[in-house]
Amino acid sequence: MDIPKTSKAMVLTKFKEPLELLDIPVPELKHGDMLCKVKLASVCGTDVHLQRDELSMHPPTPIIMGHETVGEIFYLPDCVKTDVAGTPVKVGDRIMWSHLFDGTCYSCKVLHEPVLCEKSRGYGFSNAYELRGGYAEYEVVLSGTDFVRVPDDVTDEEAVGACCAGRTVVNAFDKLYNCGGIHQGDAVVVTGVGPVGLYAIVMAAQSGASKVIAVDISENRLEFAKKWGATHVVNPKDHPDAGERVKFIRDLCGGRGAEVIIECSGSLSVFAENFDILSNPAKYLIIGQTSDDSVPIVPNKFQRHNAVVIGSHSGDIRHYIKCLKFIQAHKKKYPFGEIISKKYELKDANQALEDMRAGIALKAALVNK
Repeated sequence: MDIPKTSKAMVLTKFKEPLELLDIPVPELKHGDMLCKVKLASVCGTDVHLQRDELSMHPPTPIIMGHETVGEIFYLPDCVKTDVAGTPVKVGDRIMWSHLFDGTCYSCKVLHEPVLCEKSRGYGFSNAYELRGGYAEYEVVLSGTDFVRVPDDVTDEEAVGACCAGRTVVNAFDKLYNCGGIHQGDAVVVTGVGPVGLYAIVMAAQSGASKVIAVDISENRLEFAKKWGATHVVNPKDHPDAGERVKFIRDLCGGRGAEVIIECSGSLSVFAENFDILSNPAKYLIIGQTSDDSVPIVPNKFQRHNAVVIGSHSGDIRHYIKCLKFIQAHKKKYPFGEIISKKYELKDANQALEDMRAGIALKAALVNK
């Protein structure tokens, strides 16, 4: 099969400006590189902020965004026979891949934490002419990148959530369980019910928690949270007074507060307020914060609540695999594929970004016709 000479892509040529539809030359593939045809590329909240230059990182433009991709192998080099789990792969198989970690640095070799790799090469954040982003017809998967074959009984829509939100939550729950996890009968509060919050809810629902309480200002998201296992939902708009809101949530937890709080909203004020909802003792898992801004907190609240505070970021191929297995095991109970609430053609990527920002789409995705 001949490798295409060009690939259409929606390119971020300048921050705060609309993406442009361009023909990008397909770069020369080096030994071990694969070429995938993009089947489904979902739009991450990070993409929304990246396009507006609202992140702490500022990669140089032009960029092809998109780090949540289900791709179909178009060109497979002879040296690649299996995915990272040893499953045989061939042209036409669907795969998902992590960022490329060098495997030789201290974080990779000693800490066994690839997401902290000092020399990682990301997908969705690199120069557009490297063709390593999902907002395109084709994407290059560099030699050495860990990838996993998508099981045949998992749809593109079900699988794509594992590419970012799902693997991020799996990694965070691994850290949470290293600190004792969710015990039988615990009350769990999840603040922020975007894709990350939804995966936190469903994984908490499959734990021993007696209550999983979802908190968000969007009624649509709260209704979706019920489908993913939330036992109670709270809209802060119904409780505008902070003291009354805290008491209401604590009362839902039996009056003692939450044994586990999972912060997925990204709101600094929510992050600070959550300390007043903690029980004693408690665990506070932080997944959603991306801002470099600060907010006042009282250090004694850590101590008074005997709180374990855990930060977690991203995930590596282990967490993709665990998330796919979780989806396989529970797909008949939870509507994982419905997280993709709206699909767009590649050329309509700007509308997808706007609809995500406006909350019109819970999770937008780009499809190639």
